[in-house]
Amino acid sequence: MHNSDTRRRRHRRGFLTAIGAALIAATLAVGMAATAYADTLFSDDFSDGNPSGWTASGGSWSVTGDSARALRQSSTSSDARSLAGTSSWTDYSVQATVRPTAFNGTNRFVALLARVQSNTSYYYLALRSNNTVELKRLTSGSSTTLDTASVPVAAGTTYTLRLEVAGGSLKGYVDGTLSTEATDTAYASGRIGVATFYASADFDNVRVDSGGGGPTPTPTNPTPSPTGDPGNPGPNVADGWASVDAWGQNGTTGGAGGPTVTVTTASQFITEAASSGPKVIQVDGMIALPGPMHEVASDKTIIGVGANSGFTGGGLNIGLPIDNAVTAPPANAVHNVIIRNLNFRNWADDAINVQMFTHHVWIDHNTWTTGADGGVDIKRGSSYVTVSYNHADGTDKNMLLGHDDGNAAQDTGRLKVTYHHNFFDDTNQRNPRVRFGDQVHVYNNYYLNTGNYGVASTENAGVIVEGNHFENVDDPYHLAEGSSGDGRLVARNNCLVNSGAGQTGGSVANPPYAYTVGPACDMKALVTAQAGVGRVGLPGNPTTPPPATTPPPTPTAPPAGDLVGWAPQNGGTTGGAGGQTVTVSDGQALADALESSSPLVIRVTGSLTMPDKMNDVRSNKTVLGVGAATLDNGLNISGASNVIVRNLTFRGWDDDAINVQGSRNVWIDHNTFDGGYDGAVDIKRASDFVTVSWNRVTNHTKSMLLGHDDGHTADIGHLRVTYHHNWFDGSKERHPRVRFGDPVHVFNNYYYGADYGVASTMGAGVLVEGNHFENVTRPTAVGYAESGPGDLVQRDNIFTNSGAPESAGDVAPIPYPYRLDDASGVKAAVTAGAGAGRINP
Repeated sequence: MHNSDTRRRRHRRGFLTAIGAALIAATLAVGMAATAYADTLFSDDFSDGNPSGWTASGGSWSVTGDSARALRQSSTSSDARSLAGTSSWTDYSVQATVRPTAFNGTNRFVALLARVQSNTSYYYLALRSNNTVELKRLTSGSSTTLDTASVPVAAGTTYTLRLEVAGGSLKGYVDGTLSTEATDTAYASGRIGVATFYASADFDNVRVDSGGGGPTPTPTNPTPSPTGDPGNPGPNVADGWASVDAWGQNGTTGGAGGPTVTVTTASQFITEAASSGPKVIQVDGMIALPGPMHEVASDKTIIGVGANSGFTGGGLNIGLPIDNAVTAPPANAVHNVIIRNLNFRNWADDAINVQMFTHHVWIDHNTWTTGADGGVDIKRGSSYVTVSYNHADGTDKNMLLGHDDGNAAQDTGRLKVTYHHNFFDDTNQRNPRVRFGDQVHVYNNYYLNTGNYGVASTENAGVIVEGNHFENVDDPYHLAEGSSGDGRLVARNNCLVNSGAGQTGGSVANPPYAYTVGPACDMKALVTAQAGVGRVGLPGNPTTPPPATTPPPTPTAPPAGDLVGWAPQNGGTTGGAGGQTVTVSDGQALADALESSSPLVIRVTGSLTMPDKMNDVRSNKTVLGVGAATLDNGLNISGASNVIVRNLTFRGWDDDAINVQGSRNVWIDHNTFDGGYDGAVDIKRASDFVTVSWNRVTNHTKSMLLGHDDGHTADIGHLRVTYHHNWFDGSKERHPRVRFGDPVHVFNNYYYGADYGVASTMGAGVLVEGNHFENVTRPTAVGYAESGPGDLVQRDNIFTNSGAPESAGDVAPIPYPYRLDDASGVKAAVTAGAGAGRINP
């Protein structure tokens, strides 16, 4: 998929910010010398399966069909090139991974092109089969060698080539090492490209960064950072500012060396968190805290067990009581605290507050949603804090850094904080909002659908914003905010997709610690795979809870393509298989494809605004999300057959997320439903042969309705639906609420925090087996509200802190083959496998 600097404005503020940025840039150009760091103009990893945006000449070009997609030139009988970008680009760097696959002779080459004028005039960096790399200029087909060096070159080996052009300066890199350089002024601007000369090759991960100033400055002695492996959940020791030796504390170790305790109640937690001495506190389950904020003392690790532990109602206060007279770090300041793998919901003040010169804090792999005030606020002289791999989901005032404009006495020269690899998911503002803090480091985060602004630097703060991925963010970063004066902000090597230009000014020193910045445009996939709860727990981590005496059952891997249940019956469900594959990245294009009369596999990328509240889906369609694809309105599968919907996130829909009516043979799999108006998946009006599997419903009330209303007796004999391996995560009801359908099969689902789980009404027949119900008031119900009873058989389920199940009557046999997992392993399997982003589309 390729991204360029074409941007969509959604709010007037983004337009005004862009104007302001241009004026400030012009002023800086006249008034001061500053290093020019800019952003990613173009990137393409070819994950969409097509070479759109590229113009080929000669050779045989295609995108490989295997899992590691690349742009392939397969002919060795001539020269060939493929071009992209715009002719107005001047100073920039172009980088790509290049794997020559065959050379037809002893002096053949593969190449990366810059400042392309035409197919016969450009600069290029060539890897030759005679073990050389050459920096060259081609003029009307005649080549001039500008510089050359010896490097080993072999077919089948992958190289990273980078060509920088800045004014008359040309530099070529092979695998990160400067190999060639020259001065030449023949071409001042032009497109980019890749080429082969009597050779075949694969090209991938093409990226163009404006500025041409070379790679991001790398700190001395950098240490590896998890920049490319979505399976790596991040470091198990504190990095960034939390790792720095300062204020009498060398690094952040939390409760290491102290005893480990497990808490399950508010009173237990409050006592242990405020106790003296080092301690590892394992939080098992969601704990309702009674008051707004609760104290955490020094030398504590607070870590959640599994993916469903944390706090509701209250937050954590890490710091001494407020005292404006204290303007230097006191000897008894709270220090050395780790907060990991916890959910925070509906807090009454802040989720986490760090104050009064607290130092050496690591806040890592947590998930927070919405509460009264900040997600993580750090203020009043606190320092040496790292905030990493967290998922902020829909939070308004997300992260404040610096108390207020009048708190310079405590905050100036302090507030040294690192924010990295966080997922700012539909957060509105303060990501972070910085006052006074200097060398604040914001890198390799992913920002999606930020409503107001991303990062704000105010009150002479110094903020480095680098290697981040901003998507659908009109105002990614700026100076000043509200009544707060300007700060300083350096932005470099960010990836801006459908986003504004941002505003920079001043200079900021690099932080003193070692770190590595990963490619900005890779952060979407990496961060969404790694950030948030349930992603830590590696062996050897001193802050990870030890294994239970009896190991839990091994989670069942999510089925990559196994369709079971009712959908394979009645001739099967294949979706758009056999039809054309199309990729869409805007709502209208998706709506048009959904209404096509032809079989289609529709790959959805990005965050899409749909044209209608409910958008019709016709027969023989596969709708497949790629990456973090998100829809803001619903799909209406009405009078259709043979439809598959997979790997999408639905958020904030105005009617239903998915409505299935009068349709048959539908598979709804591996989607996430997060906080909409009405049903997540409603199935009704004589629909039949449907499977709903491996989905996650969170932050929502009305989950899944099966059967239109009590008067719709036309549903009798239909509504045969299978629900398996779904995660009902704090959703309140309808999991499902069944009228008339028989037999309905509900197996191996995980229910957490529901008012009721499954309801069988109006003569329905429902088999409920092998599920895990935790904190569910009424796991199964026979009859509900005004609806009369149905039949319900429940067997082999687990009930944890839940009410007594109800059952009645008999249910017709299930006619299809299926494997029933033991309920004791369902929680682990489902939380590891359910929802969007858990399959490889």
